[in-house]
Amino acid sequence: RGPDQQVVSPSSWRGLPRMHTLSAVSLLALAALTSAAVAPGAPLSAARMGRMATRSAVASSALRNARGGAKASVLRMRGGGAAGLPLAESPGQTGGGTVKLRLSLNYKVDGGSIVAVGPSTSFGSGDINRAPKLQRKDGERWEGEISVQLSGQEVVHYQYVILAKTHRYEARIADRSVSLVGLNDGDVIDVQDAFRSPKPATLATSCFTDAVFGKGHKESDVKTENKVAPHEQVTWKPADAGSDGVTVRFTVFAPRVEAGHSIWVTGAPDELGAWSKEEMLPMVHVGRRIYIGQATVPKGQLPFEYKYCIRDANGGVACKEKDAHVATVGHSDAKFMVRDEAFSYPNPVFKSSGVSVPVSGIKTRDSTGIGEFLDLKKMVDWCTKTGLQLIQILPINDSGEDPSPYSASSSFALHPSYIRPSSVCEYYSSKMGVDMSGPAGWAKSLIDKLNGNWKIDHPKVLDEKRRIMEGIFDQVGQDKIMADEDLKKWVEDNASWLKVYAAFKVQLNKERGINNKWFDCTTWSKRASDSDSITSPTSPDYGQVVRVYFQQFHLHLQLKEASVYAAENGVALKGDLPIGVTRCSSDVWAEPQLFKLDKNCGAPGNPEQNWGFPPYNWDAMHRDGCSWWRRRLAHMEQYFHAYRIDHVLGFFRMWEISKHGGGGQYEPRGGLREQGLKNLRAIQTASNMMICGEDLGNVPEEVGPVLLELGILGLKIQRWCDGKTWNYGYLTVAASSCHDCSPCRLWWNENWGEAERFFHEFVGQGSMPGGPPDWISQKIIRMHAESSAMWTINPIQDLMDMWEGLRSQNPKNDMINKPGSTDGCWIWRNHKWMEDLLKEDKFNGFLKKMHEETKRGATY
Repeated sequence: RGPDQQVVSPSSWRGLPRMHTLSAVSLLALAALTSAAVAPGAPLSAARMGRMATRSAVASSALRNARGGAKASVLRMRGGGAAGLPLAESPGQTGGGTVKLRLSLNYKVDGGSIVAVGPSTSFGSGDINRAPKLQRKDGERWEGEISVQLSGQEVVHYQYVILAKTHRYEARIADRSVSLVGLNDGDVIDVQDAFRSPKPATLATSCFTDAVFGKGHKESDVKTENKVAPHEQVTWKPADAGSDGVTVRFTVFAPRVEAGHSIWVTGAPDELGAWSKEEMLPMVHVGRRIYIGQATVPKGQLPFEYKYCIRDANGGVACKEKDAHVATVGHSDAKFMVRDEAFSYPNPVFKSSGVSVPVSGIKTRDSTGIGEFLDLKKMVDWCTKTGLQLIQILPINDSGEDPSPYSASSSFALHPSYIRPSSVCEYYSSKMGVDMSGPAGWAKSLIDKLNGNWKIDHPKVLDEKRRIMEGIFDQVGQDKIMADEDLKKWVEDNASWLKVYAAFKVQLNKERGINNKWFDCTTWSKRASDSDSITSPTSPDYGQVVRVYFQQFHLHLQLKEASVYAAENGVALKGDLPIGVTRCSSDVWAEPQLFKLDKNCGAPGNPEQNWGFPPYNWDAMHRDGCSWWRRRLAHMEQYFHAYRIDHVLGFFRMWEISKHGGGGQYEPRGGLREQGLKNLRAIQTASNMMICGEDLGNVPEEVGPVLLELGILGLKIQRWCDGKTWNYGYLTVAASSCHDCSPCRLWWNENWGEAERFFHEFVGQGSMPGGPPDWISQKIIRMHAESSAMWTINPIQDLMDMWEGLRSQNPKNDMINKPGSTDGCWIWRNHKWMEDLLKEDKFNGFLKKMHEETKRGATY
């Protein structure tokens, strides 16, 4: 560029060696060769060329170091190398004194104000009423100056809140923060922020970072991704104290980054590569898909333009912003500047699709009369063939003999029915050399015996699996099983819930023989405080305790194997969080103070619904920071990337009925926004899973804004709303049906009037066809794929109904649950073998093409 910022013609430079390989003297000579390419009257002076050479040498040195040994033609960071990044060798420490943050934000506010709130006293200690207010400047620009103590905090956290008739909060998932490391007393930072919406911030959850985009974080991918470092390690130093430059920290929220790809800054200044395709400023990933790069740019070059760029594993440009950002100096005395913004993707909105199916209903030729955790791997294979990126399942916790997955006897233990005995046999034969030919043959015979059933025989499956697992245990022997270092470590790591659960199972068997109120564990002869004595190696019950450990260990291994396989293939697993736990559960037995045991949950109506399980005692839960929820969700997170909250309205209020009967009432009766925000925030911060709330029914007006503020998705069932899928909010799961209602084909036949209205409004004119034909099913699923919702997750029954040859003979057999009834519930099995469904190339290709045409799953 010449002094007037006109760009030197690229044709004059093409074919010459890279600038950073030339000395200052060479550059002077080169100036003569290229003077004809500079605009007339604006030649590059020798002094200017010398300054360019000096800056270029410094910048290019960092850029070369950032390559980490890659080819000279492509700028890379191999193995996450830190050279060229603003990182201290270890997390830094701040000294004493104060610094000033000059905040600025462009945001249109009608009749309101903006505050910056955060946990420190400088930002109101988390109280929006005490948080510093920004002042309106020039219409939509707001500014505020905050003094921050350096001592004791390396990173300052805050978020903007729009105070208006309806408050609007920034994303709580993607934290806004500024590192103070390297600053001195009296330093001033110009912080130029962009409002961080909760909607795209949901893409920073593990559903996307670990599965859909991250694909399991395979080692081969990590090598070419941005280096990951704690924000506390990001430093403003070293910087050239004698320069007239401004140290600019580029902070970008870029949630959509494919596995193996990396984020860079490219721009006009030499320090950003001067728009070179090969030379760019590297960035460091500080978590939650927030990336930071830093460069000291001469004040004379401000304002300047720049863009963020995503490069693939080979160094090619995978995605680049269309429009440039402009960095300007807010104050003439500024030496430090933060530019905090979001990556502007060419495809502005990411949307994807998934399938809902209970594990129990998956049918493979390896199943034992019921779907098993390892069957999820073939479901993942089908998803990759059809462009689906999520599998939603029902709860999989131990519910004993109750077939309902919503009647768990433990919030941590897994259901024994989902074990695959043949894989347990393989574990001990390959790892310990035990002759497992007998149990292996037994396992195969069970497949032949139980797998032909078109529906699940829960008592039979549970009994057969109990007996074969007992046989495997006896074949291996207790001593060998307990000598397994992997099992011992797992038992130790999970002792906080596992020992209580094992003692609970042992005591449950005893109470059933002596206590006619055995189903209420508060009446038992022993308490959870007796767990240590029950599970002691010297206890007479220890043999039974070890069998519980053995069974849960192998359930864990098999579910974990399926989860890892799903993530590595870009498919997220979505679990289900029941709204309550049963009275006969290890949770109630161990921590009864967390539940209102004199009440039952239910729902108003005529007749009133009584669900039979106790409401949560939220006051008691919050007294210890919701430890039970944190432990529960941390445990769940090792398997799942997302979860559905059953009856999310229960986190705002619950219909509570006396345990002994009588009319109920909502509790609490007021303050729903505060209650819901407090309770949901507690569980949201317990994990990084994506949260989806089942918010159907009579929804109070406070629910929607709270879910939006927290980035929690709601649910829409097309037949239960106006049906206009194109008007759904972005943070929505759009579903054609669910496990608690009839699949679409059955609904069409049994609700003729509703179906006819749907047909005339959304499909066409004339006589409504019966059946319905497969093209009607295709229309319904297509509407969901084209919807404005982030996710469309449809039951596998509705997806298969799009293809005449894949339909079940009787749609009534496709029902999973019939609310208010126990007859025929929870026994559904897919009529189609997964191995055969994988071979349906025409149908699978049709479904994948639909997703491609509607841009479901298009990252960039």
